[in-house]
Amino acid sequence: MKKTTILLVIIITFLFSNTSWGEWTYVVESVNGDKYYYDKDRVRKNKKFLYLWDLVDFPKPDEFGNLSVTRYIQLDCSVLQFKNLKLQVYKKSMGEGEMTDSTPRDETMREFKRWKYPKPESTLETLLNKVCEEHQ
Repeated sequence: MKKTTILLVIIITFLFSNTSWGEWTYVVESVNGDKYYYDKDRVRKNKKFLYLWDLVDFPKPDEFGNLSVTRYIQLDCSVLQFKNLKLQVYKKSMGEGEMTDSTPRDETMREFKRWKYPKPESTLETLLNKVCEEHQ
């Protein structure tokens, strides 16, 4: 009986667990209420680049009904430039629920993956500076 109960608890735990991104670390909130996070445990360094997942959580749904977006970013802290490598858009907050869109696969891909610089004093600049400070 005891073994059956333990087995049942383990099975239920796995069946009802959500997709886990790990622990999102809150960094900053934009003037329009978007909250920026990154996954501190999944930051990787390769030569001069950092690779990380970030998450933007919207206070209300966008025009398509989405509440959050995650991105996989390549970051060069020496000049604070970044390149988007992957994008995932979600119906629910904190990167949960149905994924409604992902990295573009057409002519917009070149624009999506080009090197960019965050706008000065933007929430994205704050996020990227925080990642560089903590992981360089």
